[in-house]
Amino acid sequence: MNVSFSRTALNCALLGILSLPAGKDVATRQHFLEMAARAYYPGRTGQLVVIAREGDFFTRTDPDYRFMHGSPWPYDVSIPIFFVGPMVKAGTYPEPAVQQDVAPTIAAALGVRMPPTASGRALPVLRTGAPGPRAAMLIVLDGMRRDYFDRYATLMPTLTALRRSSAWFSQASVNVIPSNTAVGHSTIATGADPSVHGITGVNTYDFVHRRRHEFYAEQSPRDLMAMTLADVWQLATGGRAVILAQGSIDRAATPLGGHGTCLMNGSPISLASYDQRTGAWATDTSCFRLPDILTDRNARSLWQTSREWMGHRIDSTTTVRHSGLFPAFEADAMVATIEQAALGQDSIPDLVLLNFKGADFVGHSYGPESEELKTTLTEMDRQLARILEALESKVGKNYLLAVTADHGMPSTPASPDRRHFAPQLADLIHQKFDPQEKRLVMSYDSENSQIFVDEARLSALGFTLDDVARFLESQPYVFAVFTEPQIRAAADHARPRR
Repeated sequence: MNVSFSRTALNCALLGILSLPAGKDVATRQHFLEMAARAYYPGRTGQLVVIAREGDFFTRTDPDYRFMHGSPWPYDVSIPIFFVGPMVKAGTYPEPAVQQDVAPTIAAALGVRMPPTASGRALPVLRTGAPGPRAAMLIVLDGMRRDYFDRYATLMPTLTALRRSSAWFSQASVNVIPSNTAVGHSTIATGADPSVHGITGVNTYDFVHRRRHEFYAEQSPRDLMAMTLADVWQLATGGRAVILAQGSIDRAATPLGGHGTCLMNGSPISLASYDQRTGAWATDTSCFRLPDILTDRNARSLWQTSREWMGHRIDSTTTVRHSGLFPAFEADAMVATIEQAALGQDSIPDLVLLNFKGADFVGHSYGPESEELKTTLTEMDRQLARILEALESKVGKNYLLAVTADHGMPSTPASPDRRHFAPQLADLIHQKFDPQEKRLVMSYDSENSQIFVDEARLSALGFTLDDVARFLESQPYVFAVFTEPQIRAAADHARPRR
């Protein structure tokens, strides 16, 4: 055996990847394992992390979610990161940038530092000696692939103009698995890895009570284990800064808002989260306050004229989100909140944090190449111009704008059989390992890329996690499956992200 092979085998053995199916890329697999390790949080991460073959994806049976992100492939993790403002050194930056870098960079512009929980760094975009901004605004374009800025530049004149005058990071990416809304917004807001902030997916499984646990349910921030930019700034200013946070789903809005008064010595900052059950704006009143101006607004108004959009029924508080009508509802709320707030009235910079979700909802339903997405991007861009105009009317042009995304979206699959459904994967496991009672899989949501397994039952059936992982990897549409012990070992041997 030659030396180079034995070293490769040793590295693979350390990371739990000694036996690879033919054709699997060892370097890519190791990189993905490191991404999973960066998001490993004991008691919250599933026992199996499943990665579909490039071009395949797992999704829900819900017709509104025909496309599903969550993977480490470029279409899910290549995101925009850019900064605009008079204190910014414009240009294209080819160096790597990740979501963890966004909050430290904004914090640096405000003159503070993120706590030691943050693994990100302040990116080198701020002019030395430049005056501080009167406000900072963070916009997370939910589900916004970086290549949209090239493919659809003419449809987005506002964003295109901002990009041209910005510090644009051409290699920005998500560096954790899964790439989804809850994980992405938590990582962006805290500057921390999921292994620190504790949000490992849309939900996790509570083995004690034998039920799924939804992160950020009812806008509660209690599962978030690290301080956010909003937390840091409200403490640094003694609660005097105006802080506004808004998002169109609780797992996006809440991490942007941070902990509010549920943080020791915290202040009741403004947080508005769209409630898909009612169509209204809501908040966790024990930690935040809802702007009075939003209390009577409801998305039901969007289908009073027509119950269809581009030939699709949109006459419910859930389906209307999957249309190009919804960005105006989001923008109306943000503009009204900005106009009502006391922004720019003193020397303390204010903070505005927005999750803008249209590209995600429409991308889930119709995909990145669809006419529906193009129409929605055009509308989002138009509404973004309104939001920025409202902000400038309060603070002038001396503000810092940071724009990024939480994740991307897979393209239309090359063939229908490359779209796979979460229940089918669970059924496959049960047919092989637990055909009689089918109780082995406790929970599996495709966007989490994690399967929660009853390990006691697995052992009683005479199998191990490695057995399940090898079986799943034998499927042609699966690229890799990592077990919790493999991920934990990789986390123990983690290297710096750069």
